[in-house]
Amino acid sequence: MLVAHVRGHRVRAEELDEHARGTWLHGLDSRAKLVGVVAFVVATALLTDTRLLLASLGLSIAFAAMSQVPAMHLANAFVGALPFILIAGLSVFLVAGWMDAMCMLMRTSSCVLALLVLASATDTYDLFAGLRRLKVPAVLTTLLMLTYKFILVLGEESARMAVARKARGFSGGRSILDRRALTVLGYSAGMTFVRSSGRADATYEALKSRGFDGSFRFRTPRRMGAAEGAFMSWFIVTGAVLVVLQAGVLP
Repeated sequence: MLVAHVRGHRVRAEELDEHARGTWLHGLDSRAKLVGVVAFVVATALLTDTRLLLASLGLSIAFAAMSQVPAMHLANAFVGALPFILIAGLSVFLVAGWMDAMCMLMRTSSCVLALLVLASATDTYDLFAGLRRLKVPAVLTTLLMLTYKFILVLGEESARMAVARKARGFSGGRSILDRRALTVLGYSAGMTFVRSSGRADATYEALKSRGFDGSFRFRTPRRMGAAEGAFMSWFIVTGAVLVVLQAGVLP
């Protein structure tokens, strides 16, 4: 749900959702998007046939192309997840060979791409609201929302420390083993967490002063309509067809 990286300036929540409002998916209820995409991801995770995995990957790419989310944004987000995808593929390759490794790469790529479209085309807080209305425990959704907020705080403090290092003439070490550079970066990391912890405590106290009792209140949800039903049906039926074919229909 959090598709972002630490930038060289303060990161605002609206910047993380900058692509959501420009897509047709933004008008759908978040519950429908969650149910549909998660059903497709679960079905893809059960696939082992190469042809079906290629079909699943093709469907994810088509979904991304039709979502109206900028391709460059999705590409940058996918590159961020690529090291983890490659590690999963390499692990399978070492145990089961290259064919199973390719299947793992296609499986994880399809799932990650579908989830990236979901996260990019939906306001972050709408995702949390959708989870809550789908009866996900309140303690879990509250923890996710607070984690999301404090990751932004950590990113802001990290950016401030980077500016402070540049202002003092630090431009990086001469090598990865530069003792002075490692010392400076270590002190910066420690101070970043100290400052972030202080801001997190202040944020929590501000929440309590405004009546926060451990759970967030969400606005009245929009009604589920024909568009939401069609969206869920497409992904659920597509996932079910793939699983049925996997179960033995294909030779």
